[in-house]
Parts: sequence; structure tokens; C-alpha cells
Amino acid sequence: MIDLFEKGVELANHYGISLLLILVIVFGLRIVLSSTEKWSEREHYYYELLKNLGIWKNSLSDRLDYFQQSDSEYDELHTKTTHFQEKSAKAILALQSIREQINVSRIFLSKQSIHIIDELISEHWFIKEHEAINTSDYLRSTYEIVDNAYQSILADASKDLRRSRFLAIIKKVLSKD
Repeated sequence: MIDLFEKGVELANHYGISLLLILVIVFGLRIVLSSTEKWSEREHYYYELLKNLGIWKNSLSDRLDYFQQSDSEYDELHTKTTHFQEKSAKAILALQSIREQINVSRIFLSKQSIHIIDELISEHWFIKEHEAINTSDYLRSTYEIVDNAYQSILADASKDLRRSRFLAIIKKVLSKD
């Protein structure tokens, strides 16, 4: 570290401070711009996460439609239909995909997105095991937390994409092409 500092002082004395500042800015921009290369990986993980959250959310919504009539929330006959079972299977697969993906996603996704997914999985377990008194209650409570997670991660992904687009524009402006 001291060698690097001494080299910087030597360059500043020989070429002037302005050249040293220009070099620092150029290297700083290169470091920042290298983060745009990671967007394709991040995009893939955000895409998969949002896709699975959307499948889960749609499945919950479709199954909630069975409980629209008054007093139908205690009627468990709906849960035995083929359509209801198919939607349940899709939701289970989506949740499994989210759980499998989250470990690798920790590398690419924001801390906020990871925290949201961790909270979602934890809250889902609590609802499923302790809070829900029937299928209708489970579907309503789970839909709410899945929708909140979906909206939060969508906003986080959009923010991340906007930043990456801005960096891509800077990269094109600074390129030698």
C-alpha cells in the first residue's frame, strides 16, 4: 500500500496532479462500468425469481376464486377438484424453485431482495403451520405476502436495471468505437 502511495506521489510530482486525477477517474469509471457486465446474470436470477413468484401468486389467486361466496371458506370440497389440485401443484413447484434458486441468487441479487425472499419463506412457513385456520385463510394470507414480495422485488429489479442501463450508456460514450 505504501509503495502504491509513493508511486502516486512520484507520478504527481513528475506529471502533475491533474494527470493523476484523470487516471484515478478513468480507473474508477472502469471499475464502475465492469458492474454492467454482471447484469446479464442478475437479470437471469431476477427473471426466474419474478417468474416463480408470479406463478405462485397466480395459483393462489385462482384458488381463492373458489372461496368467493359467503360461507364457502369452510367448504373444503373445492380443494378436491382437478383444477384446484393442478394450481396447488404449480404453486408447490414455484416455491421449490425459489428455494433452490435462492442459494445461488445470493451472489447476484441485492441484499434487499434476498432479505425479502428469506422473510417470505419464513412467513409462509408460519402461516402454513400455525396461523391459517383453513384453506381459504391460508390462501388469503399467503397471497398477501407473495404479492408484497413480488412488488418489492420487481421494484428492486427495476432500480437495478435502470442503474445498469445508465452505466451502459456511459460505457458507450467512453468506448473508443
